[in-house]
Amino acid sequence: MKTFFQTLLITLCSVPGLAFAGSPSIFNELEREGVLAVELELSLSTMESLAKTDEEQPAVFRFTDKLGQTQEWRVDVNVRGRFRRRICSFPPLKIDFSKKELESRGLLPFDDLKLVTHCQEGKEGEEAVLREYLAYKLYSQLADYNFRAQLVKITYINTDDGARLAKYGILLEDTDELAARMNSEECEACYGLDASRIDSRAYGIHALFQYMIGNTDWSLAMGRNLKVMKPADGTNYRIIPYDFDFSGLVNADYAVPNEDVGQRFVGQRIYMGEKIERSDLEQTIHFFQSKKEALLRCVKEFSLLDEGSRRELARYLERFYDSLEREAFVRAASS
Repeated sequence: MKTFFQTLLITLCSVPGLAFAGSPSIFNELEREGVLAVELELSLSTMESLAKTDEEQPAVFRFTDKLGQTQEWRVDVNVRGRFRRRICSFPPLKIDFSKKELESRGLLPFDDLKLVTHCQEGKEGEEAVLREYLAYKLYSQLADYNFRAQLVKITYINTDDGARLAKYGILLEDTDELAARMNSEECEACYGLDASRIDSRAYGIHALFQYMIGNTDWSLAMGRNLKVMKPADGTNYRIIPYDFDFSGLVNADYAVPNEDVGQRFVGQRIYMGEKIERSDLEQTIHFFQSKKEALLRCVKEFSLLDEGSRRELARYLERFYDSLEREAFVRAASS
């Protein structure tokens, strides 16, 4: 059941920009062009001992705000994720801010931020984070609504011994904030939802994006690695994807092919969406073709990846565009 405050936010959001014009969120405070430096002070031994649970531990979160002032927040942190918590040497985290403190500082009470961590040590772990961030940026070029993602250079300060570890990470906005921006509410029990109940344009863009990045690790029926949003105006549902580490674009060391759909190797493109009307598919293909230059430029200008990686990713996207012209793909994706 929604709280009164959540209901009020959704009502305000029916007037575009009104709910957020005077009241920023903690994510607004963190959002930057480029990389934001942050610190997270916590006990790494406690984090390791709690890795198989959802139990929280206290931590301190710091960053420099847009006025150049240091902000320090007392937060709670817990390990999250199903697969990554089992295989990551440094698992992904959820950072839980105090709603009361957020409101006392004039911020909206969207209190949960997901932190995508480097998972594996070494260059491969760092590159996987950067590539996954790039996936979020590419989707933002295509979709009206998406999870806002902030790339961070996060210094973990271990309270056990004072050791410091600096790594790239990705902060994702609170799901409730995304829902409010969309004038929607999250549908948490929408398993088995038929594709016909999803906004057709949004569904086509989502399905073709997942095909573009070579990701088969999603399911509408199971609600896997996507959020389903129910608009307040009663129009068709929308879906918002996340977690792209099993895609060919990211190509994480621990990723494995999805044999259930006939994928022989990570990154092999297999269309996972429901078949859509051929005319709708052609419109979606035309839209992606109109975005080709912008998507390739996004890859080529992402200088945090070395030149060799950027060339590899650009070629991977070029092969996607080549595949759109093949009748075999059109037959697989259209009814």
